[in-house]
Amino acid sequence: MVNFSFPQRNPEEQGIPGEEEPEVGTHDTDDGGRGSSRHLLIIAAIGVVLIGGWYLANKLFLAPSPPAPTRSAVPGPQPPAATAPPSIAPVPAGPAQPPSKEDVTATATTSLAKAPKPTAPSPGTPPGNAEAGKAAVPVKVGAKPATRSVQTSPPKFSLQMGAMVMEENAEALKQKLDASGFPAVIRKGTAFVSKQVVTAGEPSSKSAAEDLSRRLNVDGFPSEPLDVGGKYTPQIGAFFNLDEAVDLARELQKKNYHPKITSKPVTTVVYQVRHGMFDSRNAAVVRGEELKSKGFNFLVVRE
Repeated sequence: MVNFSFPQRNPEEQGIPGEEEPEVGTHDTDDGGRGSSRHLLIIAAIGVVLIGGWYLANKLFLAPSPPAPTRSAVPGPQPPAATAPPSIAPVPAGPAQPPSKEDVTATATTSLAKAPKPTAPSPGTPPGNAEAGKAAVPVKVGAKPATRSVQTSPPKFSLQMGAMVMEENAEALKQKLDASGFPAVIRKGTAFVSKQVVTAGEPSSKSAAEDLSRRLNVDGFPSEPLDVGGKYTPQIGAFFNLDEAVDLARELQKKNYHPKITSKPVTTVVYQVRHGMFDSRNAAVVRGEELKSKGFNFLVVRE
């Protein structure tokens, strides 16, 4: 390779004016403006990248996941909603007066008027929540329900002049009282009385009892065999009056029979002969003493 060298000429010799060296500490104004603008753009771009990255990270990784959809369960029985106890207003000092019927009615009407109307539950509301939404009606404490007073008439008293098992005996006594100036009435009732049964002999068998019954019929004492605890004996009569039973037994003794009177408790219809209606027991006793003086027995009874 051939090297060519050319001699350098002195600028002063060539007449070319030399370039002045820039002074230390001076800069080009145009290049400095472009550099600062470029720096600002770079910083702004970096800021935009950082903000966009933070936003994407927040959306993708830091944001909470949406809740999973829940199945609608069939509502079970809900316990009744507890209602708040009614507030008790302070009672002023002094004797308490019972509330009148007008106060109770006015209080109930005002409470019902001020009570909110129950609203219909929405389609998705369970039955228990619908019951809880009902408003409780305030109740006035101390109010007592009005009670109807039952008026009872004073007791009445009358005189019972007799109680007969035979209706004809009661009619005879009533006619006797009417004739004496003391009108009477007959009332039917039931009573626990003793019945007197008259029998004769003690036969050893049923055939013996039938033979004895035939002999009694011939002598004027109608009878029929009666089973008494597995033993048969002729029954001649049964009376509610003991005197009548004793009279029959005496007639049987006269015919050389051996009578026996047995008392049996029974419930039967009786005919009660009564007189008067009195407001007090003392007034009934005064009238009874007047009847006793005329030969009538009496018993004060309450109607």
